[in-house]
Amino acid sequence: MYRLHNITYFISNRCLFDKVSLTFKKGDRIGLIGPNGSGKTTLLRIMTGALTPDEGICEWASGTRIGYLQQESLEVPKDQTVRSLVSEAFAEANDLERQIAEITTRISKLDSYEDSEYPQLLARLESLQNRFDLLDGGKRQARVEEALKGLGFSSDELDEPLHTFSGGWQMRALLAKLLLEAPDILLLDEPTNHLDIDSIDWLERYLPGYPGAIWIVSHDQMFLNRMVTHIAALENRRLSLYTGNYDAYEKQYQQQLELQRQAYDNQQRELEQAERFINRFRAKATKARQVQSRIKQLEKTERIEMPEEDNTSIDFRFPDPPRCGVQVMEIRGLNKTYRSDREDPVPVFTQNQDLAIERGDKIALVGANGAGKSTLARIINGTEPFDGDRVPGHNVIMTFFAQHLADVLASERTVLEEMEMSARTSEARARIRGILGAFLFSGDDVFKKVGVLSGGERSRLALAKSLLEPANLLILDEPTNHLDIRSKKVLLRALEQYQGTVVAVSHDRYFLSGFANKVWRVGNGRLFEYPGDFSYYEWKYREQKAAADKASSSADNSTDGLAGGANKAANKAATNVANKAATNAAGQTAPAFNSSGSGPKSREVKRAEAELRNRFSGEMKPLKKKLAKLEDDIDQMEKEKSEIEQQLADPAFYESGDAQSTLKNHGDLERRLKRGWNNWTETTSRLEKLHSRFDAALEEIMTKA
Repeated sequence: MYRLHNITYFISNRCLFDKVSLTFKKGDRIGLIGPNGSGKTTLLRIMTGALTPDEGICEWASGTRIGYLQQESLEVPKDQTVRSLVSEAFAEANDLERQIAEITTRISKLDSYEDSEYPQLLARLESLQNRFDLLDGGKRQARVEEALKGLGFSSDELDEPLHTFSGGWQMRALLAKLLLEAPDILLLDEPTNHLDIDSIDWLERYLPGYPGAIWIVSHDQMFLNRMVTHIAALENRRLSLYTGNYDAYEKQYQQQLELQRQAYDNQQRELEQAERFINRFRAKATKARQVQSRIKQLEKTERIEMPEEDNTSIDFRFPDPPRCGVQVMEIRGLNKTYRSDREDPVPVFTQNQDLAIERGDKIALVGANGAGKSTLARIINGTEPFDGDRVPGHNVIMTFFAQHLADVLASERTVLEEMEMSARTSEARARIRGILGAFLFSGDDVFKKVGVLSGGERSRLALAKSLLEPANLLILDEPTNHLDIRSKKVLLRALEQYQGTVVAVSHDRYFLSGFANKVWRVGNGRLFEYPGDFSYYEWKYREQKAAADKASSSADNSTDGLAGGANKAANKAATNVANKAATNAAGQTAPAFNSSGSGPKSREVKRAEAELRNRFSGEMKPLKKKLAKLEDDIDQMEKEKSEIEQQLADPAFYESGDAQSTLKNHGDLERRLKRGWNNWTETTSRLEKLHSRFDAALEEIMTKA
């Protein structure tokens, strides 16, 4: 079990966290959510030890391994390859392999198997080999390739220098390394930002089997729904834990919000009544004692905060699009190859396809990174040359949004001025404030200079600008990259109501599933059309992929069957040659080798090892039993405490006769919990010391053998 206890943290004079506490355990997958700037990344950095809280501590056993995937990639050695970086995940197995090779070399150089050093080397070799086998060291490269290919790397790219890849691809390699290291606590900050849909799908199949605890910061609602078992929400400097996925959190949050509103309204009425009483009877001597009592009561009252307004209430609609022809766009004979003086031509589309976009289509454009999604979006927009013909329909008016548009905003203008420059009609000018509010520019934010905006803010402003004027064809390239979940919902509702035609490139499946009625998948030099919503596409594509994998597997098995006999014969011949060489070198028959390639343990070593295990097992067993009981008790007490705190949050509860006894139970629970945690920490420490003593004693036995 792990625990954040009373974490308080200030940035300058601003309190980011105020006595944040939360308990989690192995196997928990926690989605950490909150508004931009609420401190999600800061909390992860406190958990890693990179930041020290002003108050409070992170409680977990010494030696707990924490892995952290940051939003931005780190510097990588210039000549390190993708494969070598990820292989570092198996540091212990790599070191064991090196030691095994060294000892094997030393054994091969001995003059005779009767050499006094031979038994010691053999025993050490067996110990190392057993540990290597326990770690599945022989499967390292297969696991490295599986992770990298699952995250989108091709076989040809595994041995390329890492520095030749973009920051997004470097992040994928770092993610693969982290997953294979399998730290006890895995912290992932926006892991899907640099992944395409196929890689996200692979990650979703990998993470449920992860052995440790996982914290995920993400604005991808579908990813959170499929991955997490709990939601930890940063709200008003506090951290609240909700059981279930993001959808379950939203239901619980709305229920809690309504209770908080009721509690706030009730308290406000009570405060007003008390203040009226004080003001009315302040001057009366006969009421002086009662007035003073009310004043003291008001001073001691802990004020319930007014629930913050949910920005999902902010809404906007696209202006009604001008009428256009039934055929919005035709692409005839689609072929595209990137040519460069320094590199070989790179084919993107090679099938000479004809494409058609019809009025009312809402197309999700998906595929692996680099397959040509953004290229096709620019071809449709008319800003990317290609081999073929582009034929717009009658009266088609397009709006195109791409991430690079954020780089051409005028730094000296304010947010409001930048919007006004693009509003050519009075209707558009009237909609400016509503659109800015939908994309998190409210109040004085609209008077900020564009030059001081963050990258995410600039992207949001560029998207807001592109939605000002009426258009009947929207081409959107990754429109949700810098939007939080609530802002994405605002955009999604607007697209659902929009009467025009949409082509959207995105890897956010929740966003795409909300409006798409057709899916185009780009890959292998061509485009594949799925005439249905995003759910239909997912089902159909997985069905097709499973059929292709099955056919490929059948072909591989057939090939393996032909080669199997030859491989077995070769292995048998190699074994015979090796055994004969060993016999000739020693002048006598060498000791029989076991399957791990090392010699047998002597009877004395086996007896000493068995006695050691029995002795330490007798000491460890009661501690393990005690630890398990402590964890069960702490779980139960935490559950009871949470139930009581839900009761205490309801002002009406204090009118019942159970309030006093419940408050007493709450205090008793807190004291018992504190004792339970102290016992857990002490027991864990004793068990770790026993493990260390056992490892040292076992090493001594093997060394002396």
